[in-house]
This record gives sequence, structure tokens and C-alpha cells, in this order.
Amino acid sequence: MTKNHLNQKKSISTFSESSSNNFPSYNPWLLFFNSNKISYQIFLLQPNDIILFDSSSRLYIILIGSLIITKVFKSTHKITLNLLTNGDTFGQLELANDNFYYEAEAIGKTKIACINYNTIIRACSNYPLFNLFFIDHLICCSEKTYHFVEIMSHKSITSRLVSLLLLLAEQNGTQSNNGIMLNFAMTHKMLAQIIGSSRVSVTRILSELLKTKLISIQKKKIVVHSPVLLSQRILNR
Repeated sequence: MTKNHLNQKKSISTFSESSSNNFPSYNPWLLFFNSNKISYQIFLLQPNDIILFDSSSRLYIILIGSLIITKVFKSTHKITLNLLTNGDTFGQLELANDNFYYEAEAIGKTKIACINYNTIIRACSNYPLFNLFFIDHLICCSEKTYHFVEIMSHKSITSRLVSLLLLLAEQNGTQSNNGIMLNFAMTHKMLAQIIGSSRVSVTRILSELLKTKLISIQKKKIVVHSPVLLSQRILNR
């Protein structure tokens, strides 16, 4: 599958008042930016589109969707660092290095707001309430990162995959008649990339979960029938 690569000097579209109706009006970031006339840009990413980080310092805010944050070495070796979703941010540090770089890959259709990080710093100085909001946001991000590290710390590949499915169901799932359906299709290869395993191992584990009817596949999307029963697979490992 072809991947489109974007860097921080290129955006899909620039925000305008006429386009604001495409995004949730209750989004706290956009409410603040719009009310204080702070300019920002909008990225619309398709599945597997990638943002490459250069030496520029910008803040990306996920409005809708999910991305995988990966550290890529010059040897082409990759390490998955985090899984981000609605409301999460990334890119606020200067991440350029001679030996590695970072990329954010969209899992499904994803909409992102982008703003210069210096603008965020000025907003924190000029608006005390926003400063408190931003600090709370960073604390929340740290907690979610810790949760993802906990998932990756499982020695058992089955426990990693089950924990990831439970996390995706919680953060990106929609309640259906027979369980919680993930809002986007996840390939076996992508699941394997996230948990640091092989596609063959992921396929085997998913087959076991399908046979025991803990999950099912509908329209290429995973449905978790009972998070409680599925979580017991972790406890029993």
C-alpha cells in the first residue's frame, strides 16, 4: 500500500471560518483558538498516511482519529512508542537526529490541527486558564503513555494483543448490539507493528479469539463482545 508522507512544512489545508463546521464545535482547542483569533492549520490524513518530524517545533492536535508514533532508525529498524487518539497531541519537541527520526502514521481517517509551538507558549503566558488546561492535558498524556508502556511490558504476546484490543475498544470503539466495534479496520500487520510481534503470531492469536467467540470481524472491523471476558485472557496468562 502506498504511503503519503508529509513533513511539517506542508499542510493539506489552512483553517478558515467556512471550514470550521466540519469539526466538533465543542473541541476545547478549537474553541480557544477561534475565540482568540489564533491561526492554525488542518491536516486531513487517510489511512497509512505518515507525518515525518523535522527540526521544526509544532504541536499537532488529533481532532478525530488515531495515529501510531514510531521511532525510525537509519538501519530501518522501528520501535513503536505510543498509540494516540482523539484529543492527544504530539510533535512539541525538536526530534531531529542524525541517527533516527520520528513518524506518526494514521490508522484510519484522521483530522489534525497544527500550530506553532511558540504560539502555544505565548498563549500559556497570556491566558492563565489556558495554561492550566495545557498543564492538565500534559499530565493526562503522561498517564496514557504510562498505560501504553504497561501494555508493551507484558512478556506474553497474547497479553499485549488483548490489552491493545481493550485499549482500542475503550478509546476508539462504538457500542453495537453484540459488543464494542472498533471505529477503523486494523490489519494484522499493523497490530503486529504496534505490539512488536510478527504478523503470523497476531493472526494465530486472533484466530484463537475468534474460535472462542471473544471477538468477531464485521465489515473488516474487530468487535469485542465482552471486555470483561476478554481481559480474563490477560489474568490467566
